[in-house]
Amino acid sequence: MPDAKQTERVQRFRKSRRERGDKEMNVWVPGLLSDAIDEAVENGRFKSRQEAITHALEATFAHKERIVVT
Repeated sequence: MPDAKQTERVQRFRKSRRERGDKEMNVWVPGLLSDAIDEAVENGRFKSRQEAITHALEATFAHKERIVVT
C-alpha cells in the first residue's frame, strides 16, 4: 500500500511541474534506445534519464544549445 506522505509529495511535484508548463508524457522506448540512455547516465553524460531524453527532444524539436559535460 502506498505511503500517504509519498503520495502527497508526488502530487505536489506533479502540480508544480504542471504550473510551470511541463507536461507528463508516457512513451514506449525500444530496448536499444533504453540501453543507450542508461549507458549515457551511467557514464556521467547526463544526471538522469529524464535529462538525457529532454536533451534529445530539445536537440530534435527545439534546436536549443545545451552544454553537456562529457
